[in-house]
Formats: sequence, structure tokens, C-alpha cells
Amino acid sequence: MKKIILIPALVGVLGVGAAIGSTTLLTGNAQEKRVLSMQEIEKKALKIVNGTVTDIEFDQDQYRSVYEVEVYTDTEEFDLKFDAYTGELLKQKKERRDKDDVYDKKTASTTTTKITKEQAIEKALTKAKGTVTKVKLDDGIYEIEIRNGQHEYEVEVDSSTGEILDFEQDIED
Repeated sequence: MKKIILIPALVGVLGVGAAIGSTTLLTGNAQEKRVLSMQEIEKKALKIVNGTVTDIEFDQDQYRSVYEVEVYTDTEEFDLKFDAYTGELLKQKKERRDKDDVYDKKTASTTTTKITKEQAIEKALTKAKGTVTKVKLDDGIYEIEIRNGQHEYEVEVDSSTGEILDFEQDIED
């Protein structure tokens, strides 16, 4: 008699456990991770270092997705690495800027930047569709990398006119 009561009770407990387990699995899958945008990462970097973001690059390997950000102040260069999903600062490196960096700053300041980084990205995306993985302002030219899963594009946009100066397309590795 006791065995007859225990078996249905055991089956009931196992059924409830399976239902809870499957609900947890479904809920976990429904909450997919989202890669933070370059703008969100740029804001995080500027909260850590008050300066000018000169380079942002999205990098992904088999273990982790990260953003590498370069920020200049008047006297130092900061290299920051952020987790692309959480925005957590993973690494911070600081170096004093040398004479070459100061010269670059003077050269860059004489070049008038009339379009924003976002406007340069919009212009580049008219030439190639995909995900922007790198934006760098160098000597008055925005260097933008775009990937779409099949191809990798490099687009150079003039920061004063918004004109596309160069466009290259490669097969993505």
C-alpha cells in the first residue's frame, strides 16, 4: 500500500521539477545578450577618462567580445578594454604622450572637423551595409571598418566635407 502511494508522489515531484527546469531554460533563452553600441562604450570611457576618444574598435574571438578604446588627454594616452556585453572595464593602460603625439594633436587641430563621428558612420553605411567594428579619426580622416559576415569594408570619410575618400572591400576571414 505504501509503495502504491509513494510511486505517484515521486512521479508528481519529478513532473514539477521538470516543469520548473524547462521554464528556467526557456526564460534564459528569451533573455539573449545584447552587444552594447559604440556610443554606449564611448560614454563609459569618457566617465573614466576626461579626454578625447580617438579610436574605438570592436573585437571578437572565440572566448570574448570586447571594445578597445583609445582616449587622449593633453599629457597622456589611455588604452581601455571593455566587455562588449556588460560594459565592464577589463583593462586600463596609461602612457605619457611623447613629442610625436603632441605634434599629431597640433596637426589634427588645424584640420577642421565639420562632421561628427555619427555622421561619418552614416555616410560610410551608404557605401557598405553591415556592423561598424572600428572608427578612428586620424589626420582629419575618419577610418571606418564595417563587417557583414561575408565581407569586410574599409571606408575613409573626410571629416571636413563628409566625402568618401577611399573604399576597400575584402572577404572576411
